[in-house]
Amino acid sequence: MNDKNDLENLKQNTSKMDSQSKVDLVDPTIKEKLKTENIFKILNQFIIPVISKQEREFLEELEEFLLKEIEPKIDLNKMVYELFPILGKVNLMQRINPHNMRRVGFRYEIILAICLSIIDPELDLARVVSGIIFSNPLYQYGKDNPKLKNIFEEVITGRKIGCICITERNHGSDAVNMETRIRDNGEYLTISGEKIFTTNGPVADYFIVYGVEDPGKPRETMYQVLVENGMEGLETHRINIEAAPRVAIGQTIFHNVKVPKENIIGNKGQGYQNLFKGLVAERDAIIGSSLGISWLVAVSALIYSNFRKQFGVPIFEFQSVSYPLTELFINLMAATELGFKSAGLYDKFFNSSKYDKRSEVIKFGAAFSSGTKFLTSKLAHQIAYESQQLCGGIAYTDNLKINRAVEIAKLQEIIGGTRNIQLNIVSRSIKNMIKRI
Repeated sequence: MNDKNDLENLKQNTSKMDSQSKVDLVDPTIKEKLKTENIFKILNQFIIPVISKQEREFLEELEEFLLKEIEPKIDLNKMVYELFPILGKVNLMQRINPHNMRRVGFRYEIILAICLSIIDPELDLARVVSGIIFSNPLYQYGKDNPKLKNIFEEVITGRKIGCICITERNHGSDAVNMETRIRDNGEYLTISGEKIFTTNGPVADYFIVYGVEDPGKPRETMYQVLVENGMEGLETHRINIEAAPRVAIGQTIFHNVKVPKENIIGNKGQGYQNLFKGLVAERDAIIGSSLGISWLVAVSALIYSNFRKQFGVPIFEFQSVSYPLTELFINLMAATELGFKSAGLYDKFFNSSKYDKRSEVIKFGAAFSSGTKFLTSKLAHQIAYESQQLCGGIAYTDNLKINRAVEIAKLQEIIGGTRNIQLNIVSRSIKNMIKRI
């Protein structure tokens, strides 16, 4: 983005998006029942039995804060970024790295993602990228670097926005063989190339960029570096992603950008290791977001179908509605338990000083997160789509959050690796188990 005023307009959310005046089609009595407060009440009956006492306290405090401080400030005609500082002020941009907080770990992050996705799925999508996918590498590898440590502080408090740059025009699922070049010029590095689908990119203050010195040897020569907005040669453009109109997703171009060596997060070769360890955290974060979308839609459908009458009775009384919805809840309960299990594995093995990339347990944990991401993101889309069918035409309008959830669920299936990529990772892991015979 060449015009700085355009960037400021995006970040300050001053430009209104096209919108139509809302027509209320839901009976006022049913609309009252569909309040987020009631969705949380039903969610808690499912969630509380599978979490600890400390996690329950966090859940209840989080819900109270979101209802009071976040939901009233949500404007569906504005971008989500003005809500970042509100989340950051109370340590809700992420929950996996200690930062003036006593309740930390990926299980808490799953709870945060579920509740925030119920409030606003687009906000959670942007938060995950800035608060986890961008910030986690800074925490993991930048502790001894005062500059990187300060940037981590800025982003984790919501004062600044982070972006991750991996995917390229010709390299989506094939994240290893990237074409972006990073060269060592002695006193500094230079970056040349293009990244696409960079979530938060058009409004970001900081970018974590992956590139290689030698495209023929990507594993041995991959760097992980931090680029700052305003560096000469950096250019961003917003891509139109209709599924998430309030999130800035972009194309990021590097025209021989000079980067000081103090901005190196992962040196030559180490960037490759850091990239793939970071993907596990990304998948686990998406698991939480997908579960949140699923609970938002499933509970909304449950409430609506129990109060919406057809032929003189609530539509939930018809087996053609109650049985399919019940089956979705059964699958969702199982997926939620699986999501917490994946989060526990991350806390135990990936976010630990005992991390060893050669460990069979680590390899299993990575495959486990891929399998769980595959299941939960696919289920989120299934629940959203099927709930539209069960609730009828109203679920295709803006009167319910279901139609918006369908669109975000589509993105959750593809970010962090498409369905088939997750299956490929799990398939290879299963195949390797045969070697033990």
